Amino acid sequence: MKLQFKNRLAVLLLRLLMVYVAFALCRLMFYFCNDPLIDPLQKTGGWNLIKGSLMFDTVSILYINIPFIFLSLMPFRFAEKTSWQKITFAIFMIGNALGLMVNIADIFYYPFKQARIVLGDFILLKEGGALIFDFIADYWYGVAFYFLLLAALWYGYKNIKQQQTNAMTQRRYFGLHFGYLGLMAVVTVFFIRGATFAMASFPISMNDAFLYTENPTHTSVMLSNPFCLLRTIGKSKTVPSLNYLDASLAQALAPTTHRIAPGEDFDIDRKTNVFLIVLESFGEAHIKSLSDQFKPGQETYTPFLDSLVGQSYVFTNAYQSGLRSIDAMPAIWASIPSFKEHFLSLPNSVSSYHALPECMNEMGYQTAFFHGGVRESMSFVSFGKTAGIKQFFSREEYEAEMGDDDFDGKWGIWDHKFLPYVHKKINGFKSPFFATLFTLSSHHPYSIPDKFAGKFTDGTLPIHRTIKYTDYALKQFFESIKNEPWYNNTLFIITADHGSGADNEKYSKQPNEYAIPLLFFKPNSNFRGKDDRVIQHIDVMPTLLGMLDYDKQYFAFGKDHFDESQAKGHFAVSFSNGAFNFVTDKYCYLFNEKVVVSKFDYRKDPLCKNNMVRSLTGEDEAMIKKFKAFLQEYYLHVNKRIYKTVGEQKAHMAVR
Repeated sequence: MKLQFKNRLAVLLLRLLMVYVAFALCRLMFYFCNDPLIDPLQKTGGWNLIKGSLMFDTVSILYINIPFIFLSLMPFRFAEKTSWQKITFAIFMIGNALGLMVNIADIFYYPFKQARIVLGDFILLKEGGALIFDFIADYWYGVAFYFLLLAALWYGYKNIKQQQTNAMTQRRYFGLHFGYLGLMAVVTVFFIRGATFAMASFPISMNDAFLYTENPTHTSVMLSNPFCLLRTIGKSKTVPSLNYLDASLAQALAPTTHRIAPGEDFDIDRKTNVFLIVLESFGEAHIKSLSDQFKPGQETYTPFLDSLVGQSYVFTNAYQSGLRSIDAMPAIWASIPSFKEHFLSLPNSVSSYHALPECMNEMGYQTAFFHGGVRESMSFVSFGKTAGIKQFFSREEYEAEMGDDDFDGKWGIWDHKFLPYVHKKINGFKSPFFATLFTLSSHHPYSIPDKFAGKFTDGTLPIHRTIKYTDYALKQFFESIKNEPWYNNTLFIITADHGSGADNEKYSKQPNEYAIPLLFFKPNSNFRGKDDRVIQHIDVMPTLLGMLDYDKQYFAFGKDHFDESQAKGHFAVSFSNGAFNFVTDKYCYLFNEKVVVSKFDYRKDPLCKNNMVRSLTGEDEAMIKKFKAFLQEYYLHVNKRIYKTVGEQKAHMAVR
């Protein structure tokens, strides 16, 4: 049935209404596909969810359709011509097709990040571009849903017709349509500013979702892309300045210049090799010896890693300091976390550093990095050079020496092939050495070599077969090196870059969503035990320097875990669903840059059902002041690109 109107504003509004319906269907699809990761919606209330959803959909739709709105209401009669209408139709379809594409991609990307897509996520496209066809194949029903929506928009648009208005005088015609255009301009500005014209208001941001709910998973339901994408344009080029506290107080509460405390006694010294192993996607949720969510009799996916846990000093409350693989090495090597944006995607990351590898060079260590991907992968090599790594062994070096038969077809060299190559190269190193190995194969599309097809099958998630495979490759590696002369004199630090989803509720909530393994293993050593105090990636550098009695000042956002003066009142911090998550030994706080919106006893209440924010104590307020100081100092240093101590900066300037 065709609808015909002489009023161009009515035609425009009906066509935009179709887009609202398409966005609403996307939201329903988002909730249907991600329901296990989202708290019960009753906690927020239906009307607040509707208001929030309409607000963010309105801003998305207005952003996308500004050119279409302008072309539709041009106050001239040629805008009613067939040729002009074809142009307007093309602009409508192209803009909304792109918007819906991002919106639907968000449905299936959300489980990987548990937050909406922002512009910074597109830095990962250069790494995973070859996987687009795999994603399309995996989520074919999303592609079908997308084209059904486009077909519906096409059909609806064609059946809402614009009639000619020849009877209207030219003056009235111009005045009426100029008025329509002005009205839509006012409406657009009104909603983009958050449904207000208040002078103090700013364009609505992702954080404003907390105006409708205190629950971060519900903000993801309300937010829509392309709003999140468009509102982060330019954000990767600028860094916010936060001014919560007096500058001297912030520096005192969150110092970045450290010196090791005397008296720490460990079974290592500067003759001890250090071997850092970062396991791709090995979140704590997948490791039976660290997770309490495995059912009785359920198989372990990491039998070898489980065996090391019993022989190591294990940090049982450890967290990642970023979102993706690209964030891991700045956090571990330089004690610099990533929050809203990947640190290495910021122009502010282009600076000089005095990072862990350089400190190891100063202490006489040979430094090397091993990764089976190409040298450009995740900026590992480029940042590694800046941080002080001297030798790099990537896919190019492997294939130059071993041939190109071991490429997995997507990311790089299979783990079970690359690890023996690592063994071979390390045998040629002089002690002491500081080596970093970043594994590769436990990554989407979760492929394993054909020869292992029957050996490693799926667990409760597709990733489990690749975790089993990498754990097997790690076991073979340790079996091969245990008789080497350098083995018993090596401290192995084993962790993961980030989590990778879960098959249970606990590890789908903050802070456990970001829980990762972290263990220090030294063969034939008494350095063993379990440590339940909070720690994260940015604490690895200062903790290791403390163990090695590094005798200079150093820069770090993290703390030396074994230095009681630093560790007292320590916390881990991450960013998810529009809020900072601060985790202490007792509680998890969600801070939206203005106020703390949630406080949970995550040990007793891992599903975060009891929000204790209305009963904050003096101790809480003191911790919140430390949180604010940390963020203020972090953004101050990133804005000024200062990642060295004051003394190091002066020395650097003197040399220049």
